[in-house]
Amino acid sequence: MKNVLLISLLFFGFFTQAQSPQLNVKGKDSSLVRLNQLKVAVKIVGNIAYTTTEMHFYNGTNRQMEAELLFPLPEGVSVSRYAIDINGKMREAVPVNKNKGKQVFEAVEHRRVDPGLLEKVEGNNFRTRIYPLMPGKERIVIIGYEQELSSFDATHLSYQMLSSYSGKLDVFELDVAVLGATAAPTIANEEGILALENQNQSYLTSIKKVNYQLKDKLVITIPIRAEIPSVVAQSVNDQHYFYANTILDSPKILKKNPNTIGLIWDVSLSCKNRNIKKELQLLAAYFNQLKNVSVTLYLAGYNFEKKSTYTIQNGDWSALKSVLENVVYDGGTRFSKIKLPVHDEYLFFTDGLSSLSSNLLNTTKKPIYTISSLGSSDYAFLNYNAIKTGGNFINLNQLKIEDAYDKLMYQSLKFLGIKENYLVTDLYPMAGTPVSGSFSVAGISLKSKNDVVLLFGYDEKTVLEKTIHIDATIPVSGEISIEKLWAQKKIANLEIQYKTNADEIEALGKRYGIVTQNTSLIVLESLHDYIQYDIIPPAELRAEFDNIMKQQLASAQAKKFSNWENVASYYEQLKTWWDKNTKYNIPKPESNSKITGNVRGVVLDEGGLPLPGATIVVKGSKRNTQTDFDGKFGIDAVSGDKLQVSYIGMETQEIRVGRGRNYNITLRSAHQELQEVVTVGYGTSRRRDDVEEDEESDKKEKRNYTTASAMMVRSESISAPNITVEKALAGKVAGVAVSNAPLSENAIQNQNVVDSNLDVTVGYSSFNQTKVNTWNPDRIYLKVLANAPADKRYSLYLELRTDQINNPNFYFDVANYFYDNGDKEKALLVLSNIADLGLENHQLYKSLTYLLRQWGTYEDALFTATQVAKWREQEPQAHRDLALTLEDNKQYQAAFDELIKALEVNYFGEMSGQYSGVEDIILMDLNRMIQEHSGIKTDKLDKKYLNKMPVAIRIILNWNQMDTDIDLHIIEPTNEECYYGHRDTEIGARFSKDFTQGYGPEQYLLRNAVKGKYIIKSNYFGERTLTENGPTTVMVEVYTSKNGITERKLQTIQLGKIKENQNLAEVVID
Repeated sequence: MKNVLLISLLFFGFFTQAQSPQLNVKGKDSSLVRLNQLKVAVKIVGNIAYTTTEMHFYNGTNRQMEAELLFPLPEGVSVSRYAIDINGKMREAVPVNKNKGKQVFEAVEHRRVDPGLLEKVEGNNFRTRIYPLMPGKERIVIIGYEQELSSFDATHLSYQMLSSYSGKLDVFELDVAVLGATAAPTIANEEGILALENQNQSYLTSIKKVNYQLKDKLVITIPIRAEIPSVVAQSVNDQHYFYANTILDSPKILKKNPNTIGLIWDVSLSCKNRNIKKELQLLAAYFNQLKNVSVTLYLAGYNFEKKSTYTIQNGDWSALKSVLENVVYDGGTRFSKIKLPVHDEYLFFTDGLSSLSSNLLNTTKKPIYTISSLGSSDYAFLNYNAIKTGGNFINLNQLKIEDAYDKLMYQSLKFLGIKENYLVTDLYPMAGTPVSGSFSVAGISLKSKNDVVLLFGYDEKTVLEKTIHIDATIPVSGEISIEKLWAQKKIANLEIQYKTNADEIEALGKRYGIVTQNTSLIVLESLHDYIQYDIIPPAELRAEFDNIMKQQLASAQAKKFSNWENVASYYEQLKTWWDKNTKYNIPKPESNSKITGNVRGVVLDEGGLPLPGATIVVKGSKRNTQTDFDGKFGIDAVSGDKLQVSYIGMETQEIRVGRGRNYNITLRSAHQELQEVVTVGYGTSRRRDDVEEDEESDKKEKRNYTTASAMMVRSESISAPNITVEKALAGKVAGVAVSNAPLSENAIQNQNVVDSNLDVTVGYSSFNQTKVNTWNPDRIYLKVLANAPADKRYSLYLELRTDQINNPNFYFDVANYFYDNGDKEKALLVLSNIADLGLENHQLYKSLTYLLRQWGTYEDALFTATQVAKWREQEPQAHRDLALTLEDNKQYQAAFDELIKALEVNYFGEMSGQYSGVEDIILMDLNRMIQEHSGIKTDKLDKKYLNKMPVAIRIILNWNQMDTDIDLHIIEPTNEECYYGHRDTEIGARFSKDFTQGYGPEQYLLRNAVKGKYIIKSNYFGERTLTENGPTTVMVEVYTSKNGITERKLQTIQLGKIKENQNLAEVVID
């Protein structure tokens, strides 16, 4: 269970409370991890507020915990200070490349020490992981940032703090200081006006509470002189950074009223908590002014749908309003599906987050007004599309309705730059930016005193000028860094086109310690860590760090590895194994005259007919036999032994040997026809201390055996490479319908057929996809759905969702339910919600990739796999997943290149347990791919690796969770078990490395298949990760080949409750 603490403790503009920060803690005791102290300090200089929030998190459990804090910040604001306690003392963070920061954090975390990392994720959202939270102890986190104050009215700036927390705080402290004010500000909370202490034009107040229920609303209004711009400047290395703020009061020019409006309404799950009331108030004011206009409503989310066109007359928009008030918010977001039919203008209500596609909108020459009321929005996207089309971004988090209305009704006043002045450079915001109300600008002057004329106007015509007087010789408060304010403004402008400016953004973030899309802040435990990972430490450690580096003792720096170094070794092992060409023949069932053994019997089906070839095993031994053509058998056993009797498509029976020596055994049907797949999810976990450190040991002892799901895959006899699958199947397999109708691209379902003995081409089989029940029927909400009429199930799902809104298991289960009942459209909509549950959560996106591939939704799968590879660029498994998804999308060269990249990526030695060993699997992928797809350029691969190595059976087990131990076991027809501790079997199988920490995969190879049943099992031992990342999900890839024909099947399974020794899959070779 995951506990989500909602903490509104940050400062989000004046008129609307933004989305609350969340503290995510995993485990049944998650409620015992709480925020117990909150100390907030606010310093206001001019129109800049410096906020420092100190949070104390207490672990009331008796075990070590980990927490994740996710919080949004207002438009244009970024974190510039981060610190955590190390050995009882606060240590400041330093900037680092975002991907390097993740790698270092995880490498250090695996040594079980306490690093800290704060990173920016999608939109203007920030995330920090707090580890470890020791039992009965607390950890302290400090987060600081600067923001510009908004205008309250023509003569006042405003600042508001909205704070709420569901539990009581042991300690709450708030200190506010308004420095250098020309007149006394007003500071008030829910209890009234607070008393101020005046110290040399600085106004101070404070609040201190114990055992306190946090509910304060703090409002600060500061008098200003609107006619005089506020200007501050500082000199740094002969450059004079300046920052100016002024109130704009220009004549308003009405725009031309539109005749038609395209109203695009984001209905994705992430928009469920928008301030719909305020958005409707804005529309009401706008339509009341327009009077008569035609509005076409489009619903944008996972799909893009034209709802209807509404004719508004005399401002009456009640019909449209009623529809908007009853919109259902469900599914992820695909902006790539948005089409922009011709209208005079577009109103796009959204958070700007496209979770399942790129966020590029179609080109249009008409203005787009992007409107957001969520604090977690992607402000760069919203600004970019508004500016590019001549529209406006309306941030309802910060604007009153009347100000937002002005942005819709009037032409946008724009900052046009400055009058000719060659001694001013790097001015931000850039010319062409829409402006209103309070306007601020930052730049660099090449002389200490300079007069700069700011220009504002409409359509490149100047209507307003403002002169600012720069004087860098006047001292400014030590509380303010003009250079850093300038850097933040520059970053905010560059992020509007992030891909173009990524390198410059990273350089600025590192230089000024500002968190950006590609720059994070990191805290390490010791000087050794900073040296080892080549990260410049904070000031307290800098002198010693520099001294050691000068002495060239940096040889202790962490070595990076790549799997490319071991490719040759793994290839030689594979080639040696393949060249053995082991062939094994299981003895044929003997006639009844040759039956031996002191225990004898006959195996029959429910109709009394004999079952030849049934397998009888003395449990716990290697003694086994098969029935003859009359269903008879003989085997040596003693009283008390247990006989396990199994047959394809029948339930396995267990017979206890007693005094009798003759047995008639009847096997019942397993209730599934051949090729049916039945899955039942199971799972457990164990303590971190239970995980063996030496994952290579064949003798390691593991506990809590758990398995997941059962599925049956049947490979029919195919006598020649040219025979069709339809002919091979026709009339042979009960319950399998065969169709010769051509498949559309959308009907292709994950079953590739290839000829691996010839120059290979890829086709698709015409097998009807077997029904797959991957959901757990014991879950109450699934039983409720099953009992409802088909036409009521979706609305019932929405009701059930209320209590499961943040539970990824729920969406996974329900999506599979709809899919299994033939409603793929609803299944995909429900499944897509998972993408909106966690910002940059690669574990959830891996789960999505697995199931989207299985269902043949390759375009979406390509996006999710690409995102994971971007977020986890150091992980070979991420690049392998992307390569296979590229192959699904017929991008064969890109797929091949991505597999090479999987071998080339670098990682720290501490992470070798997660990443080293996938060479085995990737080499087989490369070998298969170059055989199946002609025309691939293989220049990066040594020619020796191009040798064909086809196999009869290849089984790969993948999983989505980091630091998770899942073992693949294969029980062969001879009853020999192949797994991490027994990698080579008598019939010639080969098993890959055992992964106890990473994502796998683990692989089983068999060059020459022996007829019979191959039972696939998985033992799920648990996970080391302590944060909530959704359900542990596995994907099984099964490749079976015969006579040059290879068939691929994918199956995704969610692990849940404990159950020992269950089958994961069965592959039957006849």
